[in-house]
Amino acid sequence: MKVVIFFILTALVYAKDIKIATYNVDNLFDLTYNKSEYKEYIPNTHNWTKAILEKKLAHITQVICEVNADVIGLQEIENENALHLLQEHLQKSGCNYPYAAITHKIGSSIQVALLSKIPLKQKRSLRVSFSPADRDILEVELKTNPSLTIFVNHWRSKRAPESQRLKYAKVLKKQLLKMPKEKEYIILGDFNSEYNECSNLKKRFNDTNGECGIDKTLQTIYHGRLIRLNQKVPLSFYLYNLWSEVPAHKRWSHDQFGLKEAIDSIIIPPSLLDNKGWHYKKGSFRVFKKAYLFKKGSLLNRWEIKNGKHTGKGFSDHLPLVAVFSNNEPTPKKYETWIDKLWQLIFPKVKEKSIKEKKAKEIDFEKLYYLKYLKYPAIIKNVCLIYKRGDIGVIKKNPSSLAIVLYKSADGMNEGSCYDLKVYKKINYYGLQEITDFDILKKGKKINSNDWIKKFTLEDFNKAKLGDIVKDIKGIYKKGYLYLPSGEKIKLYVKERKKGLLKKGNHLFIKRAQISRFRGQWELVVFSGDDIIKEQ
Repeated sequence: MKVVIFFILTALVYAKDIKIATYNVDNLFDLTYNKSEYKEYIPNTHNWTKAILEKKLAHITQVICEVNADVIGLQEIENENALHLLQEHLQKSGCNYPYAAITHKIGSSIQVALLSKIPLKQKRSLRVSFSPADRDILEVELKTNPSLTIFVNHWRSKRAPESQRLKYAKVLKKQLLKMPKEKEYIILGDFNSEYNECSNLKKRFNDTNGECGIDKTLQTIYHGRLIRLNQKVPLSFYLYNLWSEVPAHKRWSHDQFGLKEAIDSIIIPPSLLDNKGWHYKKGSFRVFKKAYLFKKGSLLNRWEIKNGKHTGKGFSDHLPLVAVFSNNEPTPKKYETWIDKLWQLIFPKVKEKSIKEKKAKEIDFEKLYYLKYLKYPAIIKNVCLIYKRGDIGVIKKNPSSLAIVLYKSADGMNEGSCYDLKVYKKINYYGLQEITDFDILKKGKKINSNDWIKKFTLEDFNKAKLGDIVKDIKGIYKKGYLYLPSGEKIKLYVKERKKGLLKKGNHLFIKRAQISRFRGQWELVVFSGDDIIKEQ
């Protein structure tokens, strides 16, 4: 027994887990006027005062202390002085980060930074361009054994086209290709691009002929789909985005006034999955969510500027991301005592298999539709994608069958193609049957999807048709409703709006819409503004 206790204590002393995080703090500025501030942060204007700055620092400190990462990459820090003020607040709160690094891009309003409890070996900035609008990428090597490098990013916002973000990806990739293949590094930050940006690239941003920085240039996708951990792909260079561990419908960390986006990421190379040196602890990636970071529902409690003045309320429009990495030393869970470990040795827990580890079973498409949840992976064969907009899709078995939605998971699939799928996750969302996690097993025949979609009639509003796609709908728009030629009205919800399209009295022709329900009321959902034409 003494030998067992000694071994446990030794393991605890030499355990080397490190928690890595990234957080966009939403504009931390100091009170020194540098002429590069955003207008809302010019000292002593817009109520940006010492008292309000103290509240801002206190709120950021609260989040960072609760995240309790060993290393955290930060975005939207004005300068070294602002970072130093944050370090002081953290130290006073009992969560000291003695080591820091920050870029020094001249003329840029904000920088990227890093705070660490681990000593830093070296740090430098990667220049994206000479323009003040292009923030540098921060490269920091930690003083660890073995070596581990962190790249902190904050790419150009979506006020600019995709070419402006592609520059960052190319500079970063060039640096990565200079490194030895076995080099261990972590890429993190606010990329202002979703993990599957190319699937949803809007025409107004597409000035790169469909090439996107985060998924295609950094090569985190293969055949249009996010590369899963440990999936080996025939590419000389590729990376893993840790969002692949999260079901598609839960992939978000940024809230732009209700629009949920996964524009923050943590990305790793295959060398962090080979169990040599540092390696990623599978299942540890998560979005840091606390009740105080939210307002009503799922809206984020972002930093508030009301009537042009700071109120001192709120946190950020981003949530932190967290992941744990370990070297080859024993890695017991943090906060466990030796008594806890001894108890587990005497009464070991039986680890329940995840659904992906269980044997798959082939089932009928209609049976899958009515299943409440899956106990094992379900294989459905020869189902056809009749509709796709971005990463949203709808599949059917035949033209008259029920419809199942592929929610935020239709990447890499083609409208009019049929597939064999292995389904891991299916949910019921207000009556809509949605698949949110699956693998493509096989691509099969092609169909004319137009033949599988019928013209809309009011008879389509019944439970059996929920989630189905209909076409060729005419009506007059008034206050959220479409008034049909028959005089009846239908609730209309358009997810991607075009300026001037939804005005009272506009005659609309809708090419494609989904039959849905919201708060007990039937409605038509249009996922793309390109599916609506304003008639003269």
